[in-house]
Amino acid sequence: MRGSRGGVLPSLILVSAALAGSCTDVSTSPTQAAAIEFDSLPFPAVVTGDTLRDSLGRVAPLHAVVLNGAGGPITNAAVLYVTLDTGLTIDASGIVTAQARNGTVRVLASVSGLRGVPLQSVTETLQIARRPDSVIATRTRDTTLVYTIPDSASKNVTAPLSVRVATNDTSGGFTGTKGWVVSYQTFWHEQPLAPADTTLASLWDDASRVSSLAATGLDGSAGRRLRVRSLLLPTAPDSFVVVATVQYRGAQVRGSPVRFVIHTRPR
Repeated sequence: MRGSRGGVLPSLILVSAALAGSCTDVSTSPTQAAAIEFDSLPFPAVVTGDTLRDSLGRVAPLHAVVLNGAGGPITNAAVLYVTLDTGLTIDASGIVTAQARNGTVRVLASVSGLRGVPLQSVTETLQIARRPDSVIATRTRDTTLVYTIPDSASKNVTAPLSVRVATNDTSGGFTGTKGWVVSYQTFWHEQPLAPADTTLASLWDDASRVSSLAATGLDGSAGRRLRVRSLLLPTAPDSFVVVATVQYRGAQVRGSPVRFVIHTRPR
C-alpha cells in the first residue's frame, strides 16, 4: 500500500472507520473529523505520463469531504490519499500522476479521527489509459429505424452507435484506449435534447438505462443506443442526429466529433 509520497503507509491506516465508530464518545468539536466522503473522481481515467484531468482538460486533484460530528464540512482538513496498487503517485495536494502503461488502481482517502484513529473512505477505481489519438465510427453512421405504434421499448431502439478510441503510442501500431469517456448528444430538428429529457428520445446504455456518457472497453470501443418514443413522433419520415465526442486536454481528438444520422419512419 502506498501513501501520497509513494512510501509504505504505516499499518495503523489499515484500521477501519468502523473501529473509530465503535467509540461511544463523539466529539462535538467543529474541527474534529467524524466521517469522510470520497465518492467521485474528476475523471475515470488518467493518461500514462500525465496528471489526472477533468472533462475540460484541466488538472484536477482528488477531493474528499471531511465532516464533523454535526455533519458539517471541515475546511482544510489534512486528507491523505492512498493508492492500494502500484502505477501512479498522489502528492500532498491530491494531484495524481500516472507512471504505468495501463491497468486499474484503487484509491481511497483517509483522515485522522477521534483519538487519532484513522477514518477511511470507500475505495474508488482509477483507470490508467493510453493517450487517445483518434476516434472512428465502428457502425454505419447513416441508418434507418422503422418504429412501431403502439410504442415498444424492445423494438423502437437502434443498434449501438459505436465508436472506437485508439492510441498510436505503441510500437505495434494503433491499439484501443481503455477507460476513456465518450460523450453522446442527441439532436432533433437541429436542437439538442437534454440528456434527462426522454419525451421523444433518449440514449441508452447496455442495460437500457438512460445514459449519455460511455467509457471505452478493453478494445477502445464504446456505444450508446437511441431509444425513440413513437407516440409523440410525427408520422411522416423524420430523423435524429447523435454526436459522439472524445476530448483530451480540452481539445477534440482526431476524428471527433462522430456524427450519426438516424432516419425514422413508422412501420
